[in-house]
Parts: sequence; C-alpha cells; structure tokens
Amino acid sequence: MKNGSEMHQTGEVVEIKIVWPETVKDLPTIYANQLLISHAGPEFFLVFGIVTPPVPPADREPDLGEMDALEVSPVVKIAVSAEAMLAMAGTIKTNVERYRESKRLRDSEVSSRG
Repeated sequence: MKNGSEMHQTGEVVEIKIVWPETVKDLPTIYANQLLISHAGPEFFLVFGIVTPPVPPADREPDLGEMDALEVSPVVKIAVSAEAMLAMAGTIKTNVERYRESKRLRDSEVSSRG
C-alpha cells in the first residue's frame, strides 16, 4: 500500500506516491491477539480484541471443565474499502513471508552455534 494510481480522462494512469509522516511513531500501540473480519457491501470490518486466560485461585488447581468459553474484549474496529483490504492482504502476506525467512535464518544460526 505504498502507491496509488489515478485514471485520467485521457486513459493515462498516473502513479501517486503515498508517504507516511514521522508522527506515526507517536501513535499508541494497542495489543490484540484476536481478529474478527466481516464484510457488508463494499466495506470490510476488522475488529481487534484481546482474550486473557483466567487465573485460577492459588489454593486450587484450574478446572478447565468449568469454562464454557473465553470472552474477547474488543479494542478497536476498523472499516476499510474492498480495494484497501485487498492491498492490505498483499502487504500482510509479504511481511509474513519476510518474517518467516528472517526467523528461519535466525533459527539456523542458533542451531549451527550449538
């Protein structure tokens, strides 16, 4: 999602560079470990949330049979266009591939030392 393009009446496609400001580093980071994605019409909705496992009392063992479900605490809901969602999906895929390759390299370095 680095660049956008615009079609002129002449049929010419003009690339427009999209630049993120330095202030993005000042935004608060919100942790999430759950994601719900839905869509309605031309928009996608991404709801990020947190599930925290319950902590049993110190005086007894946890009984998982007592738990029916863990509730997600939603932290943010974002709506995006279908076009933006497709671009984000591609960006996420690329970044996950880079992460996996970097992790594979780090793991192979660690195993070659030991």
